Amino acid sequence: MDPAVAEQDKEKQLHQDSPPPGPEFEKGHVAPEGPQNPGQDPDTTLAILELVQAKDVHHPMHWPAWKRWGIIILYCSLQMFVTITSTSYIGAEYDINLKWGGSTQVITLGQSLFIVGNAVGPAFMGPLSDIGGRKWVYVASITCYAILNFGTAYARNLPMLIIFMFLAGTAGSTALSNVAGTIADLFGDIDGAGQAMALFVVSANVGPSIGSPIGGWITANESLGLKWIFLINVIIGFGYAVIMCFMPETLPRLVIARAAAKAQEVDSDEEAILRSKVNVWKELRFVTTMTFRIMFTEPIVLALGIYNGFAYGILFLYLDGVYDVFAINNGLSIISADLTYLNFVVGVLVMFCFIPVQTYFFTRDRVKHGHPRPEARFLVSLVTVWLFPITLLWFAFTSSGNVSYWSPIVAGGVLGFADPLLWLSMLNYITDSYPNVAASAIAAFLIPSFVMAAALAHLGVLMFENMSTKWAMATIGFISFGLCALIYFIFFFGEKIRRKSRLARRF
Repeated sequence: MDPAVAEQDKEKQLHQDSPPPGPEFEKGHVAPEGPQNPGQDPDTTLAILELVQAKDVHHPMHWPAWKRWGIIILYCSLQMFVTITSTSYIGAEYDINLKWGGSTQVITLGQSLFIVGNAVGPAFMGPLSDIGGRKWVYVASITCYAILNFGTAYARNLPMLIIFMFLAGTAGSTALSNVAGTIADLFGDIDGAGQAMALFVVSANVGPSIGSPIGGWITANESLGLKWIFLINVIIGFGYAVIMCFMPETLPRLVIARAAAKAQEVDSDEEAILRSKVNVWKELRFVTTMTFRIMFTEPIVLALGIYNGFAYGILFLYLDGVYDVFAINNGLSIISADLTYLNFVVGVLVMFCFIPVQTYFFTRDRVKHGHPRPEARFLVSLVTVWLFPITLLWFAFTSSGNVSYWSPIVAGGVLGFADPLLWLSMLNYITDSYPNVAASAIAAFLIPSFVMAAALAHLGVLMFENMSTKWAMATIGFISFGLCALIYFIFFFGEKIRRKSRLARRF
């Protein structure tokens, strides 16, 4: 028989034996090529993404540790840079009011719409990076972020400033969803993934914590002023865009395909990846629907997103109340009150040092069950989650000035430990459960998170204007007791829910 004909018959038989894409598709099988226009069937794209296996020798998880950590450190610093903008705006609100007027609620729209932009961007950039690659999504979006900051720097009126804050938040949101996706690429569900994701959480919390003092110091400097809050973003943003042009791609499917194309011998899985082409332009349906598909069909992701929106919103409520608590109630100067934000920084750094404890319990659970369970990411949080409402009440009932101001400062520091630790558990859980669409899953998690956080930024203004600092924070503390039950529910019933999912990984 002609060898060419035999090869064709073998290929046809291979395709006939291949399972169809869908919930029964398992890793290690060869994916079908699917329809000529893969954009007509998002499940075909998911089947192609499922081809990637962590055991593949070319997978980014097997890169040297120094290379993986170098990439993560750069991208986490990018995230800290972008998140500083959300609260440096708070430090400039007084100057914005002097320049254009407007009520506190209207001026706060600049901050809240920046946060809403952080929710809008990942809905599209997350799925795009899951199929087209991370690198150029980073470069293009941060370049746009730098350009849009020209608009905020030279805004001619308050509405123009607010609109450009929203657009900048949308472009800069890649530093939230895509960084978490990159960490999933490089560390997967290995025991040490918690430490890498902890660095992501540190940067996400340190940025907002130091943003307000930075904004206040820049606007107070006569040689700089309001516009330089944004012009500095332009300079640094373009710098990051240039540096990221030289960073390696981390999306496993692309990394494996490129390495296999250069290799003389490839295994069956790598051959299947090489034959499975994903046309990004034809996959617009996947890009525009995957995030919302996860958000509305995966109840755990939606529930965690709502919970995290409440938790993240607490940070902005806390920032809203700092002036009242420390400047008015305790008589500190404005600069001294701003410096109290550093308690949150201390708390999140302690959290980072605490992660080996969480990793120990996760490793022990993996050995016990024979595989890494996403639910085991919450083992430590079953205890520390209670610090969240307790510290809110502690802060509330010592904020009136009747006791030393060090009491609410320490309470804020403990909150800076408990809140990010819980967020870390959620992020690890999601990336463990949805490894092949990690950026899309994180985007689905972030949308309700940031929408709620934006709403709480405005609610905080109303609460501190119409309630005492004690009862404003105490109200949030009492509500958060009920939300602690969610973590216990996911820990005990999350696996059963995942087994019914078409998108979550099975074990």
